[in-house]
Amino acid sequence: MAKGNQTINRTIAKIIVEGKITQDLPVIFFNGQMLPLFTVIHPEKCIICGSSLKINAYYDRFIISSYGIILVPTIYWICSNPGCEKHHTDTIIGVTGSANYSDEFIEKERCVRNNGRCTLWNTNTVGKIFTYGLTDTSGRAPCPTTIWIYEQKGGQISTQKLLTEEIKFDGSLHIDGYWVKMGWRTFIEEQMGKELTDSEWNRIRYKVIYVVATKEKVVIDFEITDNMIGSAELIPLLNRIKNRIPEEQIKQIVSDEEDAIIGAVKQVFPNAAHSFCVFHQMENVAKKFREEFKHKEDIPLPDLEIYKTANELVMADNAIESTILHRKIIDLAKNTGLSEASRKVIKYIKKIYVNNIKLLTKGFLPETNNVMEQLFSLINDYVNQTRSLKTEDGMKNFFSNLFVYFNNRPFNTGRLRGLSPLERADLLNS
Repeated sequence: MAKGNQTINRTIAKIIVEGKITQDLPVIFFNGQMLPLFTVIHPEKCIICGSSLKINAYYDRFIISSYGIILVPTIYWICSNPGCEKHHTDTIIGVTGSANYSDEFIEKERCVRNNGRCTLWNTNTVGKIFTYGLTDTSGRAPCPTTIWIYEQKGGQISTQKLLTEEIKFDGSLHIDGYWVKMGWRTFIEEQMGKELTDSEWNRIRYKVIYVVATKEKVVIDFEITDNMIGSAELIPLLNRIKNRIPEEQIKQIVSDEEDAIIGAVKQVFPNAAHSFCVFHQMENVAKKFREEFKHKEDIPLPDLEIYKTANELVMADNAIESTILHRKIIDLAKNTGLSEASRKVIKYIKKIYVNNIKLLTKGFLPETNNVMEQLFSLINDYVNQTRSLKTEDGMKNFFSNLFVYFNNRPFNTGRLRGLSPLERADLLNS
């Protein structure tokens, strides 16, 4: 049916039975059979001694779900064996433990938290939006502890998904690290028996999450380490990649100029071409000109020549070409009429030349794909707002959930709009 040019959503239609409004609930696979959500399963016998059970008390459970607040009559049971008397409860399908929230409601709330860039502590704010009109008590949302426990359990599942995901890629892997904060300062100070200075606390608090992803932004694996590490700490991560992907399929590895990554790649993947990402170098050159000129058309020709030559030097793929372009930059710098932006770029490009020439002579190649920059920018939206990264296990579970979510999250713009990174990889590599 349709009303005007809008299709009616039949999934929210209610059925009237004996004067009461009802709605069909989805069925869930449980112990080998498909049963409706919120079905009550009675325990058959005592889990301790195997004796029969007897009714101890009747109790109505009120379960908050996206279908409304569901009243579910349940029974408390007790073992009939006088020497045992173990208490038992009914199982409600789709409700974990004794929680007041259905699993499907918590899952939707978690997705809303991710989509809304919401912290654990702001869950109720997003919950008010999410639950408006869906439940009898609008605005009710799982408490931070409920969401936290749910995320920890989900993180263990997500970790396995990341490690077993079938990978389709073009032979190029990207590796980079992102700094995150972790820990309770007062707790650590109590354990150490002293107060920490801010500099001491920062050295302890900051961790680095090293991520391996494909060109399609599919996260494959990650490792959480202390800051200022050596290459040995990254070898376990690269060995896991090596065990999943045949070494001959990995043609290129792209990273920044970090010594730890370079050393680990050289040891684990000695035959792969190692490229260094120059995206930030090109961005810095453009930024210096944007600070002085609003539009590219406003840049005078001599300054435009500096801009063009600087980008060519950044992208030079051998030491000879880089040296020729560096000499050209020096000659162009003799022009006394250059803008302040050009002077800044010339000063900056001299440092870049020295840095890049060292990498080029070692056989590294420049790469402009900004996979990690885009990925970490998206991560930053969440990490800057979350206060849940208090333990390393919690951090690992948080990022496992986040990366599985990223891998399946549709792109919002461009020609690949509506496709997830995994779906994009299937299209490009099928």
